Amino acid sequence: MFNIGGITASKKTILILAILILQLSVAWASLAEEEAGYPRKIVDSAGRDVVINMPVERIIVQSGYSAEAVAALGESDKIIGVTQTIHDRPEIYPLLKDKQVVGTWNSFDFEMIGELAKEEDKIVPNIIVLCYSYGTSSGKSYAVDSFEKGFAPFENISLIGLDFTNPENVTDSMTKLGIILGREKKAEAYNQWNREKTLQIKAAVAGLPLQKVYIESGSSTGTSDLTVYGPGSGFASLVNLAGGLNIANEMSGKFPKVSWEWVITKNPDIVLKYKSSDTLGWEAGPSKDTIDLEKSRNEVLARAGADSISAVKNNRVFLCFSEMLYGLDNPIGLAYMAKLLHPEADIDPREIWTEYQGLMESDFPENRIFVYPEE
Repeated sequence: MFNIGGITASKKTILILAILILQLSVAWASLAEEEAGYPRKIVDSAGRDVVINMPVERIIVQSGYSAEAVAALGESDKIIGVTQTIHDRPEIYPLLKDKQVVGTWNSFDFEMIGELAKEEDKIVPNIIVLCYSYGTSSGKSYAVDSFEKGFAPFENISLIGLDFTNPENVTDSMTKLGIILGREKKAEAYNQWNREKTLQIKAAVAGLPLQKVYIESGSSTGTSDLTVYGPGSGFASLVNLAGGLNIANEMSGKFPKVSWEWVITKNPDIVLKYKSSDTLGWEAGPSKDTIDLEKSRNEVLARAGADSISAVKNNRVFLCFSEMLYGLDNPIGLAYMAKLLHPEADIDPREIWTEYQGLMESDFPENRIFVYPEE
C-alpha cells in the first residue's frame, strides 16, 4: 500500500467512495423529496378539483393577469402559448411577445394547442392551461368551464381556472398557482406585500366620509344605454375598499345598463371611467395620449345635465387605466382610487407602483400616468 499524505491508498479510495456515496445520497434524497411533492392537488377558483401529477414545464395562458402571476413567480420561460390580446400588447407583456398565439381570450384554437402540447407523438402531463374564472357577462360565461368540452379529448392537459380579476381573490389564486408551480415561497412573498399595501390603504381612508361614485365602462348606443360596474365587479370592489359607495351597488349583475338621466338623479361625488390601452399606462402630457384622454373626458362633461352633478361641479371626473384595476398590480389601482376619492389621505400611489416594479424585477416604461387628469 502507498502512503499519501498520511493516508494509505486503500484508505484514500475508501474515503473517496464514501464522499461519492454521500453526494449521491443527498441527490437521491433531494429527488425523492421532489417526487414526494407530487401529485399536487388544489381546488381552483371555479371550485374544480385539479391534480398535477408531475412538475409543470409548459404553460398556456388565456389571461394576461395569469401571465403576470406566472412572471411574478419567475416562471415566464415556461409559457409556450398565449392569446391574441396578450400577443398584441408587447409593452405590457414584453416576455411573451414571441410566444405562439393559441386563440383569443374567449375562443381557443384547440387544434393548435393539441399540436403545441405534443412531445413526439404524445402529450406528457407536464402542461397546464391557465384561464379566467370570474362568473358570467351578459348571460354568457367566459370562465374556465366554457372550455372544458374543448379540452376533454386532451387527457394530459390540466385546465385550471384562477381569479386574478377580483381583488379579494388575488392572494388565494396566487397561493394556488404557487402550489401548482412549486413556488410557494415566492407566492407568499407577493401575498404578504399585497396584504400589507391593502391594509395600509384601508387604514389611510378609515373614518373618512363615503364618496358616492359612478363607475362607467362605456356605451355602444349612446347615453341611454351606458354599461356600468355593478356589485361583484373588480373595479367596484376597489372603489368600495377605497372608501367609496358605488351608486350601482343595488343593481343586479356585474355590468348593468343605465341611462345618463339615472346617473343625474344619483348625483355622484366622483365619476370614474374605465379606459383601456395597449401600452403600460399613458404617456404623460403634453402627448397624443393626453389629447385623446381629454377628448374622452370632455365627452362626459358635455352631456346634457352634466353641470348639475357634484362630480362635474367640483372637477372630479377621471379616466382610469384598465390594467391597474385587476391582476397583481391591483394594490396600485386601489391606491389611486383611494387618492382620487380622498385627496387628503396619506397615500402615495407612485411609491406603491415603485415597490411593485421591484417586486416584479422588471423594467417598466417611465413617464407614464394611470389616471387622467392626475391629481
